[in-house]
Amino acid sequence: MAPVHYSGNTINRTARHFGVAGFGSIFEFWCGDITLVAEPPEFTGAKLPPNHYFIGPLIPRDEFPLPDELADIPKDKPLIYFAMGSSGTPEIVAKVVESFAGKPYQVIAPVKFLLAQVRGTRVPGNVLVADWVPALQVNKMADLAVIHGGIGTVMTAALAGKPVVGVGMQMEQVANLAALERLGFAIRVPKSQDPSARIQVAIEKLLHDDAAKAKAAAFSRIVAQWDGPGIAAEMLVERYGGRG
Repeated sequence: MAPVHYSGNTINRTARHFGVAGFGSIFEFWCGDITLVAEPPEFTGAKLPPNHYFIGPLIPRDEFPLPDELADIPKDKPLIYFAMGSSGTPEIVAKVVESFAGKPYQVIAPVKFLLAQVRGTRVPGNVLVADWVPALQVNKMADLAVIHGGIGTVMTAALAGKPVVGVGMQMEQVANLAALERLGFAIRVPKSQDPSARIQVAIEKLLHDDAAKAKAAAFSRIVAQWDGPGIAAEMLVERYGGRG
């Protein structure tokens, strides 16, 4: 039976305009000729379906000049990297930032965009709020990462070899953090109106967990073996390089 194409679908109207095949269902929309999975197989241990391939993380590994305020941050206390990407809930992020007050560590927090959406946030003196930072470099500087669990932030922390406290804002992020937890160097904290108290407990635990630090370092060596962009380029050239 021939697939039924949805005449009202914008994508299919565009496909007809350019004289190419449309999609019979929303499921076909997510199925390409090949699917590249931006993680190493050891991350989940999952068996991939046909035409799916592990390629390793797709994250920038270049060295960027550090702003003076990052390069000069005090080294006499543990350093926490706190990042919530673009999907972090601003109110939750603000409460977590305020919960760092009086803690015996320094925090680098590239959450300026999110905090700008919450009036009256009290930023403690031990928290450096930033806009963009070179994530891999700062992860390497830090002792621990507090992240939302997007695959980019997860793979960056893993490549840096750092334990993770994670607060997933959506199910894909929760699943990514669960994979790190199974690997033995992460603690998941459920999203709630104010998860900050649980986050502080988890930070304190992981900062003193030598086994978790060792497991993070071991997984870092696995992740470092994968050149995601290079593998992806080779696969695409091999499959499509001869096409005009």
